[in-house]
Amino acid sequence: MSKTSMSTVDKALALLRYFSVQHPEIGLSELSRLAGYDKTTILRCMTALERNGFIEQSPETKRYRLGLAPATYARIRERSFPLMAFLQPQMDRLAANTGETAHATVVTGHILMTVQISEPDRATRVYIDPSIPLPVHATASGIVIAAHLPDAQRADLVAHSAFQQFTDSTTVDPQLFNDQLARARAQGFARADRSFENDVMGTAAAFFGPNGVLGGAVAVAAVASRFDARVEARIVQEVRAAAASVTQQLGGTLPTAPAGGN
Repeated sequence: MSKTSMSTVDKALALLRYFSVQHPEIGLSELSRLAGYDKTTILRCMTALERNGFIEQSPETKRYRLGLAPATYARIRERSFPLMAFLQPQMDRLAANTGETAHATVVTGHILMTVQISEPDRATRVYIDPSIPLPVHATASGIVIAAHLPDAQRADLVAHSAFQQFTDSTTVDPQLFNDQLARARAQGFARADRSFENDVMGTAAAFFGPNGVLGGAVAVAAVASRFDARVEARIVQEVRAAAASVTQQLGGTLPTAPAGGN
């Protein structure tokens, strides 16, 4: 495939990221504005996506929405390489045991994608939008995933990260970020102290597949106002136990030494 063709494919697939729970339908002009491409390019990409079932166009509004093809491919993937079946019970148990929102994240390409969420049965809780990619430097999931990636893959992921300042607590200094990675490897979990959202404390641990290959991370996003030493200790214990359980169910092995240099 030529470089030009590959660029067109990248552009088309990247447009799918603009669809979310908050924005289930998007018009041509809005997509053009969001993506920064002219309408002709957007129309060509959307036509190809629609032809392959990734996108549908509303007959009433003419706005675009996600098609059924992604759901079909997701089912094939899960039947062939199960993951969600292992994650959902663990996330439900994690939310119930901590009283906070639990979620699981995997890395695909340069994107940290939330694949499972379980919310506690209480009025005040952290809401996580699964359509929003998690920043690697500002979330516990991102930190612990980056900490356990092989050096080359970690460098590639970090190179594609904007290191945006979300709050006053966000780490944007590369050396401080490296210190966070080393700490996460040493203690077996990562903490994000109001670095993505001002009222959220994140705690995450990595899970692994066969041969110790990183699978992703399980995490708890807790309301900061009720986060104290007792809550912290319980969340760390539960998150690490959930990560170990998912690892075992995947037939994986936990690392016995700091990751890196692979």
